Amino acid sequence: MTDLFHLVIAVLLVLVAAYLPGFWTVRALAGSRLLALSLAPAISAAVAGIGAMVAPVVGLDWSWLSFAGSGAVLVLAAWILARRGVRLPATLLDGPLVARRSPAALVAWIGALTAALAVTIGPIAARAGRPDAVLERYDTLFHLTALTYIRETGNASSLNLNAVANTAGRPASYPAAFHDLAALVPLVDIPIVLNGTVLALALVPWILGTALLARVVFPRVTWAPPAVALVATLIPASPVTLWIHLSPVPNLAGFAALSGALAGAVALWTALAAQADPAPQEAARPPRGGIAPAPARQAVIAALLAIGLAGAGLALLHPNVAVTALILLAVLTTVTGLPQWRRRPWLIAVPVLAMLPVAVLAYTPLGARVTGFAGGLQVPWWNALAEVGLGLLTVWPMALGVVMAALWWPGLVTALRTPQRWLTVAWLVLAVMYLDAAVDSPLNLSVLYFRGQDRIAIPLAMLSALLVVPGLQAWAGLLRRTLDVDAARGRRPVIAVLVVLATVAALSSIPTRLDNAAKNLAEHYPGRGRFLQADELAQFARTAPQLDRDRSILASPYSGAAHMYALHGLPAYLPVAGVALNDSDRAAIEAVPLAGSSPPHCRALLDQGIGYVYQERLLYQFDPAFRSIGERGDDLGTVVFETEHSRLIRIECDPGQ
Repeated sequence: MTDLFHLVIAVLLVLVAAYLPGFWTVRALAGSRLLALSLAPAISAAVAGIGAMVAPVVGLDWSWLSFAGSGAVLVLAAWILARRGVRLPATLLDGPLVARRSPAALVAWIGALTAALAVTIGPIAARAGRPDAVLERYDTLFHLTALTYIRETGNASSLNLNAVANTAGRPASYPAAFHDLAALVPLVDIPIVLNGTVLALALVPWILGTALLARVVFPRVTWAPPAVALVATLIPASPVTLWIHLSPVPNLAGFAALSGALAGAVALWTALAAQADPAPQEAARPPRGGIAPAPARQAVIAALLAIGLAGAGLALLHPNVAVTALILLAVLTTVTGLPQWRRRPWLIAVPVLAMLPVAVLAYTPLGARVTGFAGGLQVPWWNALAEVGLGLLTVWPMALGVVMAALWWPGLVTALRTPQRWLTVAWLVLAVMYLDAAVDSPLNLSVLYFRGQDRIAIPLAMLSALLVVPGLQAWAGLLRRTLDVDAARGRRPVIAVLVVLATVAALSSIPTRLDNAAKNLAEHYPGRGRFLQADELAQFARTAPQLDRDRSILASPYSGAAHMYALHGLPAYLPVAGVALNDSDRAAIEAVPLAGSSPPHCRALLDQGIGYVYQERLLYQFDPAFRSIGERGDDLGTVVFETEHSRLIRIECDPGQ
């Protein structure tokens, strides 16, 4: 019960951090409440990411104090700009999210969304069993270690965080905005902090953001926001399912925030375009005093500031997300601005400037850290086409995705004949990138996504959820024509049948969700390795108080011992999978089989501060670089504990003179 309370506290604290600074920044610039809600997570991520980089420069540890100070500076700057006339324009996000409806309709939507959340989160909670469950994906190990490192050192800078990936502790860059927000949760155990932060940032910005995006894209469809929120909650390829599937938490948190950031960008672009191309009668009216009004230019400045801050936040969550945002902005401004290019050629510069950073990262050494990546899941081209065409995207594919695809495919076609045609173009662009990643195409269109279709699946699902709206409209028109259900009395039975079918489709996904969650959360799953075995967890918990915290544990980073840094504060010499080994590291690893009888090899261990060796036969993943750790060692020293598959040895060898 205490752990559950801590999980709730972590969720609430992270949501406060993820919304308050960004919300009040937009409000200070005279933006509406809904516009502020849409941009808040991305701007708050910028506050956290930039504040965490500034904090060590001015001699501060990362804490609520430094975070609040960073947010206050930004809000104050926005307020001063607004006083000087730099204010955001009125947008489609002015007014309520949903038009006033009957109390019964409101209760129905709330009940449906609550049920959808239960379908989505229930299987994960059932398989996890406890709030501090550790997800069995090796990305999880990095994030647990990174949060523990921030808590111990007080340094959460993106310029430093990747120091955990080398034994020398050399500063190295890693986008840390997710960890900066998570690290604000004090006292709570690190696994609970990680789980609570992911739940908060994968669910709320994603669901609320897609609803706000629907409000902007379909302003005259009153049921669009709740309907899209419902679809986004249930859609198989969502941020929360990507967490269990692969655990790239900075990516999924960024893509969850992208939906709201895109809503804000679309709203501001639409408002500024309307100002640039006023109605004929307004254009003919002479400006007051013969001077063109300044607020239009100042509104552009305010919009650029808001979108720029949101973009910085997305980049600090993960650069992949910022790249996606730029691609979607380029599509939006190209498709909607194309009719005006002849009259206003300068509009061409907008998509060009949006794509310029993408081109620089893809084709210059600046992106080499990503573009040089080799690997990823590759499937045959017909399999890739089926994944896209049938809605069976690689993140938790299930039959529910096929049902949803039957809704968004008509929307994809009909949207081409409406002002929302940019949605269709954007969907096609992301679908092509998904196919490129799935087959590892030589075109390398997905090179900035580590050629991983898993990541591209999330923004593709976001657009698919939106296209359900015109899809439902198309199906409704077909039903009216074929069944002649124009009268309200005739519509009600049809609606009732559709609700029942939708409920059955949603509930039918529960067995698949349970199985998918079990793959990475259950103690045992046939054919899948485990970092953590129940017996070794119990033994480490029993012996942790007796171990010397000044001496580290040498173990393969693909074993359970590496997690003990986050779980029990025990220093692991190789703290994360993918650690960069130096010559001293390799010498220490190779010394393990010989150190019991060879003083020089014993010194190779002790000189690195290693006091224990953990040997495990059931590794999560085998890497030949760490093979020597598991060899011999009977003469190294005292066995602290032993299980059927592992043992922890205290080094008591003779280092000589």
